[in-house]
Amino acid sequence: MEKKSNKGLIVFIIILILCIIGLVFYILVDKDIIKLNSTTVENEQVENNKTNDDKNDENNVEVVIDSENASIKNLFDNAHYLTISGIDTHIYRDGGYKVSEMSTEDKMLLLAKQWSPLVENIAEGTSPNLTTTYYLNENTLKNLFEKTFGPNTYKQTNQITDGCLTLTYDANNKRYSYTGNTGCGGTSDLDVYEKIISATKYNNRIEIVSAAFYLDQNNIYKDYNRTTTLRSNPAPINTTPSQESRENVFNQYIQDNRDDLEQYTYTYNLNEDGFYYLTSVERTKA
Repeated sequence: MEKKSNKGLIVFIIILILCIIGLVFYILVDKDIIKLNSTTVENEQVENNKTNDDKNDENNVEVVIDSENASIKNLFDNAHYLTISGIDTHIYRDGGYKVSEMSTEDKMLLLAKQWSPLVENIAEGTSPNLTTTYYLNENTLKNLFEKTFGPNTYKQTNQITDGCLTLTYDANNKRYSYTGNTGCGGTSDLDVYEKIISATKYNNRIEIVSAAFYLDQNNIYKDYNRTTTLRSNPAPINTTPSQESRENVFNQYIQDNRDDLEQYTYTYNLNEDGFYYLTSVERTKA
């Protein structure tokens, strides 16, 4: 009985070793897995565009990623500023931004789209002397910051704001907080619709390209300043009843007119830790 037990144990150990070797081999060989801040991009189509003259240029290796990929959409969304009213002037008016040129305050404002929904609140006292404290734990903000801009990039600051709610750093509780009433809002007669038209992974970066158009009740415009009218009377775009139908019309319009629209490139550079971090947004076609 003892010999049979020892034999079974040896077989189990051999199988376990083979499984570990197989897993290591898979991780080393499968170079098409993209780390996107703890996520992976699936359904990639590999295109090797190297020629005889640039075989040694690794940056010419391209991987075309499905523009509907959830991870790509998440990167795209997180590169936009939260706007209380109107549209994102940093991108559509100013033509984009470079992370290397941003202050800590600018980065915190950009991150507001991610941290604002995570702000918690505590109501204290009784009516009519009821007060509310809004707060965000520093570790939560630090994790979001370094997930977007890279490891060891977080810097403590005195205040953060989403353009409406301003939180002040509370050293005793290691959080950003505000006590009092809050609320703001606004409207704009100009809107923008933007859609991803391509996403490409290179050896050192990911580039997401979008196309956009602007519209009000009277016209569809090519630019934020409404200097170039693409189409007068945007109906049926503005009269489409449901949000889903409206988006379908918008998507089709961009698909049919993408070469005549502004295009923006969202770049995420590959870091030595194997993850991609936001680098810039640039208007690449006017």
